This record gives sequence, C-alpha cells and structure tokens, in this order.
Amino acid sequence: MPQKITDKLIECLIEAASYIAILLICIAAYLMLSYTELNELREEQRQELFAARSEISAKIQQSFSNKQLIARSISAALTINPDITQEEFYAFGDAINVEDPSIDTIALIKGTTVTRVYSTVSMEDLLGRDLAERPEQLPDLEKVRQEGRTRLSGPTWLLREYPGFVMRQPVSTKSTDRDDTENIDIVSIVFSTKTFLNELDLEGLAERYNIVLSVEGETQPPQAIYGDLATLDDAQTVLTLPILATVWNLALTAREAPSLIPTRESRIVPLILIGGVLAMMLTRYLHILRRKNRRAAHHIKTALDTAPSGFVLFDANDRIELFNDRFAELLGDAASSVHRGASRESLLRSTLRHNLFKTPIEDEETWVKEQMKRLTVRGERNTAAMSDGTWLQILEHTTSAGGRVMILNDVTETLQSRERAKVAEQRLNDAIDALPVGFWLFDATDRLVLFNTVASEKFEGVRRELALGRPIGDLVRRRVELAELVLLNGKPVDDYKLITQTLQEETSQIEVRYGEGRWFRYYTRRTSEGGLVMFRVEITDLREQQRQIEASNTELRAALRKRDEAEQRLQAVADMTSEWYWEQDTKMRLVHISEGFSRAMDVDPKDYIGKTRFEIFGALPKTAETPFGEMVQKMIAHEPFRDIIFSHNFEPNKTKWVRMSGKPLYTPEGLFTGYIGMAADVTPLYEALREAKQADEAKTQFLNMISHELRTPLTAVLGFNSFLANHTKLPSYNALKEALPSGDEATIRAALEQFEKDLGQFTGRIQAAGTQLKALIDDMLDLARIEANNLRLNLGCVESAAVARSVIEQTQTLASEKGLEIKFDLIDAPIYADETRFRQILTNLLGNAYKFTDEGLVEVRSSLQDDMVVFEVQDSGIGISKEMQNQVFDRFAQAKEGTDRRNNGVGLGLAICKDLISAQNGWIKVKSEIGTGTTMRFALPLWRPKA
Repeated sequence: MPQKITDKLIECLIEAASYIAILLICIAAYLMLSYTELNELREEQRQELFAARSEISAKIQQSFSNKQLIARSISAALTINPDITQEEFYAFGDAINVEDPSIDTIALIKGTTVTRVYSTVSMEDLLGRDLAERPEQLPDLEKVRQEGRTRLSGPTWLLREYPGFVMRQPVSTKSTDRDDTENIDIVSIVFSTKTFLNELDLEGLAERYNIVLSVEGETQPPQAIYGDLATLDDAQTVLTLPILATVWNLALTAREAPSLIPTRESRIVPLILIGGVLAMMLTRYLHILRRKNRRAAHHIKTALDTAPSGFVLFDANDRIELFNDRFAELLGDAASSVHRGASRESLLRSTLRHNLFKTPIEDEETWVKEQMKRLTVRGERNTAAMSDGTWLQILEHTTSAGGRVMILNDVTETLQSRERAKVAEQRLNDAIDALPVGFWLFDATDRLVLFNTVASEKFEGVRRELALGRPIGDLVRRRVELAELVLLNGKPVDDYKLITQTLQEETSQIEVRYGEGRWFRYYTRRTSEGGLVMFRVEITDLREQQRQIEASNTELRAALRKRDEAEQRLQAVADMTSEWYWEQDTKMRLVHISEGFSRAMDVDPKDYIGKTRFEIFGALPKTAETPFGEMVQKMIAHEPFRDIIFSHNFEPNKTKWVRMSGKPLYTPEGLFTGYIGMAADVTPLYEALREAKQADEAKTQFLNMISHELRTPLTAVLGFNSFLANHTKLPSYNALKEALPSGDEATIRAALEQFEKDLGQFTGRIQAAGTQLKALIDDMLDLARIEANNLRLNLGCVESAAVARSVIEQTQTLASEKGLEIKFDLIDAPIYADETRFRQILTNLLGNAYKFTDEGLVEVRSSLQDDMVVFEVQDSGIGISKEMQNQVFDRFAQAKEGTDRRNNGVGLGLAICKDLISAQNGWIKVKSEIGTGTTMRFALPLWRPKA
C-alpha cells in the first residue's frame, strides 16, 4: 500500500511538473508572442513616422524648388527687359501669383531701394522704400551680390510687420549710362511663415506626432518654425535639409507609445490553451508566415493594378504568371486572351486577329516567330502605332529565372505634345518670315541659326547667298564693304571690327546707307541663352522726312531774315499784309495797331487800343521761363526782342499763335518813349510743325512698341523652348529620375505627374505666345493693305443675325473665363457687306468688351435705321475718358496715350474696324463713361435686292 501511494505521488508530481512545465511554456510563449506583436507595432509606427517625415521634407523641397524656379524666371525676364515698368512688373507678378499663391510680395531692389514691387495687398508703403532702414537685411543683400546665387533668409520680421521668409535672386542688367557697366540688382520673393506652414499641412500630422521644424543660417542660430526645439533632443533621428545657404532640421516623435490591442491579446490565450505549446507555436509561426506572404502578394497585386503602365510576367516557358488590369485594358479587343497560363504565342496571334496594330502585318507567321525569339539585349524598347490612334511603348526585360517582363506605356500624349511643339515652332518661323523687317538670330558663338526672307534680300554687289552657320563678323564685314556710310552713335565709322564688337554687346543700334540712297537701322539684343537677335528696319522715308523738315526750317529762317531786313522798307504797306504793326507808349498802353491785325485775328483793333498788356492777357508771368514770359521781362527791362512766339485766345475756344518782334524807342536825350514792333499770325505754320514733330514721335514710339510686342512672345517661346530642350535640369525631371531606382510606386507616380505638369505648362505657354504673335502680325498686314489702298472686299448679301450669333458662340470662352454674362437681341436683317470683314469687326469689338470688363454684362444688339442696319456692342467695363473718346479710332492710340499696358495690344483694333466699316460705306461711333461702361455703335448698308 505504501508503495502504491509513493508511485501515485510520483505520478502526481510528474503530472504536476508537466502541468507546471506546460504552464511555464504557455507563459513563455505568451510573453514571447506579446513581445513580437509589440515590436511589430513599434516597427509599423516607425515606418509611418519615416513616411510622414519624408512627405514633409518632399513638400519643403518642392516648395523651395518652385520658388527658386520662379525667381530665376523673373531674373531672366528682367535681364531681357531691364527697363520694365511698375505696371508690367505688377502684371508679371499677377501671373506668378496664379502659379504659386503662397507668394504675397515680389520686389526688385536696386542698391538698397525697392524700385518695383508686386504685392497681394497695398504697395504704397513698399515702393521706393530704402532697406537701409532694416540694417539686419543688408548683409544678405551684399552676400547675394558677391556670390551671385540665390539665398534664403528667415524667419525674419518682414517690412509688413509679420514673420516670413525672403528668397533673393541676383539679376544682372546693363547700365543705361555710357560706360555700359553691369549692375547686380536683386529680386526678392517674400512669403509669410504662416502661408508656408499651411502649404506643408502639418496640422493633420500633429495629432499623431510631435513635430519640430527649425532653420539655421551661417550666422543665425537655430529657430523653431513649428513645434518645440526640445523635440530635436528626444528624436532618434533628425533629417537635415541644406536649402539655399540655410540648414533645415526636421524631426518627428510619436505622441503615444504602441501597446497591445486587446483583440490580439484575447486571441493568443485561447490558442495556447487549446492547441498546446508546440502546436500553438507551430500554428502561430505558420500563420504569421502565411499572413505576411498573403499581405505581400496583395500589396504587389494592388500596386500593379494601380500603375499607369501595363505589366505582364512570363515564366521560362513563355506563359503568363502575373499581369495587371491596365495590361488587359491596353490590349483592347484582345483582352480576352489575357489570363494566367496563357502562352505568349497565343497572345501575339490574338493581337493579329483583332487588328490591333495600325500597320497590317503582311507575313504573320514570320512576325510571330521573330517576336518569340529570346531577348538578346537586356531591356529592349520599341514603339508601336495602334489602330485606335494611340501609341504604345513596349519595354521587355529578362528575369533571372529565364522568364521575361513586358511593360506597356501609353505615350500618345507625349508624342502629340512633341508634335504640337513642332507645329508651334513652325508657326513662329512662318510669323518671323512674314515680318516686314529683316530678322537674324545668332547662337551663343555668334553664328547664324535663323533668318527671314527680308533678311536674305540681296543688295547690289552681293553675290553670296545668306547661309546658316555664317559668323556675324563675316556678315558685318561684307555689309560694311557694300555700305556707302555707317553711323555709330551719329558718327561715321568704317572699321567693321568695331561695328561687330558694338553689335555683340547687350543692346546696340547702328544706321547704314546703301546704294540708291537707301537707309537702314539695325537693332541687336542678347537673349537669355547668350545668343543674339538682330532686326533691320528701313528708314529711308524717315530720313527723307527729316531732310525735308531741315530744309523747311532753313527756308523759314531765311524768310525771317529777309522779313527783318525789309521791316523798315515795308512799314508803309504793313496794313495791306497779314502782319501788323503796333506801338506802345511809355506806360505800355497800345496806341496803334495796323489793319493787318483785324484781317489775321478777325477782331476789331479798337477793342485793344488804350489797354495795357495786363488788361489784354491777364496776370503776366514774373519769370522768363516761357517765351511770353521772356517777352514781358524784356519789355520791363526796355530791351529789344525778336521772333518770340506765344499763344492766346483772342476769341473764346480759338487759340492763335503769334510771332512778335519789338524794340524800345528813345529820345535823342535817351528817354524811353515806348515800343514799336511787328507781329504776325503763325498759327498754320506752327501747327504744321507741331503735327510733323508729333508724327515723327508717333512713328518712333510705334517702332519701339512694336519691337517690344514682337519680342515679348518671342522671348516666351525661346525661354520655354529652352526649358523643354534642357528638361534634364528641371527639378521635376530630377525627382523622377531619383524616384525610379527606389521602386516606390507612389513616389514615381507623383514625380511623373509633376514632370508632365511642367511640360504641359511650357508647351501651353509656347502656344499662347505663338497665337499672340500671329494676331499682332495679322493686324499689321491689315493695316498695310489699308494704307496701300489694296484692301479687297467681297461685297454681297450677308445674314447679319446668323453671323453675329456665330461670332458670339466662338468668343463665348473668353467671357466664360471672366464669368461675364452675354446677352443679344438681333433682328433678321441682311446687310450689303463682306462677311469675313464683318466677322473681323464683331470679333474685335467683342474682344475689347471682354478684355476691359472684369465683371458684369456684355450685350449685342441690332436695329434698323433708315437704309442702314445699326449694331451695338455694350459692356459694363472700365469705360473711356472723354479725352480718349476722340482718339480711340486713331492708329496706335494705346502707344500714344501711354496706357498702363495692363492689356495686350498695339492700339490697331479700333482703327482697323473704322477703316473696314468706312470701306463698306458705314460709320462707327463710341459712347462711354468712366466706371460705367462703353457702347460701340456701327452701321452697315441694308441689303436691297436688285430689281
């Protein structure tokens, strides 16, 4: 009995030991599994933290890359146009603000003074401000000029009294002084700390992480822009970003430590108690492996299905192992043949059956055998045209297991963009070729790369055809040999090397006379790429006008001398001429005026006899700053005067110009007795001289303005084409290039979208610049036809209402872009007109209405008035002043009036409309009020069928 008890006790002990061992193993397994789960949660949290940090750093770098690109674009624009006006600068800033709304101020600084500024708020306190008032900013300005590169400073207290950052970009411009020295100006781009942080969108991540973002400069201690600097000490790793001479530190720490989820803990205990220690460990291990494998496979499949490219993986036997939905989508009708296990040969034959390729395959068997050959070059690349009009890029790679990977990319949009760029370039070349002035374009080595038809015109003695690649020195030498006279700064020169050196400067201008008395003026300007643009304008007519004016002046001076010599002899007959004789007494009262005064001024001389000049002219000037003031002062000093010209209204609203000469009279004893003199009405001559001067100034202003209007779109085309040609320097391209090796699908996709967005912006701006240049040339050609009386009209019956509705529909998008409402009330009345020119008139008037109306209504009406159909285009825009209403139909009215140039155009539209309407026996009038709007009314003859 005792032995049984002992054995039982031993068995109980063994069993208890077993239970204890099992319990200990379960506890150990529980602790081990719990520890594993906790580590996984920590790892997931760490990966999420790294992803958030990478996202923030990418936004920071992207933001500063965009702003630096904008700063360099502004610098290039100012280098091309250093004399940019405040209005042009503000319009440029508006365009930049559309691309990057975070930029609230852009300023151009010369020395330490703000000379040009754009701001989203008031600019009155910034324009003209001297930064010497803020000494802490002067060292940064000096460093930018010394180093010649972009610098960033901040956070600092800005001029608008809030914290922000200032990005400064040097601008190299040429001085307008004679020494032609190079100046280093600075463009400052200002954005507030608040808008910058809003751009980073840190608040969404701040709920889960303690975030700190700090910046430090060469002499600036670390400053926290967001968060607490103490977080930097707690963070395990700190991301350092060197940006534009500053160092940015970014660190994130989790707000809460990971802990086991109750659901996971409750799942572990039952499995350990039911399955046993070894089964539980094995099952748990296998389950973890299977779950991880399934998760990885699911991630791969999801990534492939969301990729923009088609993907298929073949095994060593050329059978499909894996593919994504995009691959089947790109195969179109042949998608039914795409399934796991399908052979590559069956896939190829299915594409032939459904005629997927644009070019038919003649020998299908040979083509299939050729495609089935194993890859001999790793990474083959082909492009195929599909029958639905798309283009596919086919990339094939071999795998280490003997299979192959095929990737299909839809490159239709890329190829179409290239084609559109070629078309835009061709249009630009055609426009340049159609210019009425000579045009040459040289590269950075000053070799000819482009010229138009006018530039290739041969002068007498020229035997060699103009050829590309010809150096500018050779071209200038030959032109100097043919020229009769070359003027540089108004002085004759014959040294072609000096002339070549002058033309190679940043800007230059020379005048040349060739055979038969033909004069030309050459203009040159350097491009942003170091090339050279040269224009040649014929100024023979201008030279002839100058010669005629000089001859007229000579004749006028000769006539004045002869008149002075004959004054004494012709005094007796003074009353018979258009001149008149006058006398004053010692008190400067008029005592005699000859009858010539009455004939010239159409007033009675008796009305002026006995009056002083104060009583006639009112308050007399006290200085000799004006011709009339000079005459008054000479009379006070009893000095003679000759040929002084001044104006006076002898009748209301009728100004007359008078030329007057006089000398004091003295007794033999030397006592002053008064004045005697002659006067004449020179109003017609003076007005003729003034009109000739105005015409000369208008022509000069027009040449300056038209060169600017041509150069602006041309600069845009060349500038953005340079970006396309050097796309490898774009930040978006480099970001895409860096992302490709990482294999991170989301990063690659984001970088690709940004790169495509940049290319789209550049090609779109090239297209817009080409359209603007074409419209300008069309207006110039119309003006030339009208001036030459060579305008051809195809007059006939035109359904005015239908044509007007068509023009309104075609210009609808211009109104929609500005949110304008369009109304029309048209009668069905046919007119006798040229339909094409009628469309052109309506298009110009509607275009002006949209252009100068920011909000409100544009209305088109027509009505019948006698035998004319009257059309009205009414807007609620800015209106036209009464002074300008008399000039709006003048040619180049914008240029002559010095408008703020907020809107594009050279002031030809309304002038051309007036000429076209007059040529069709019609009339046009304007009615406008500032701040209320403008109504343009024009009439064309009503169509009446012949009996």
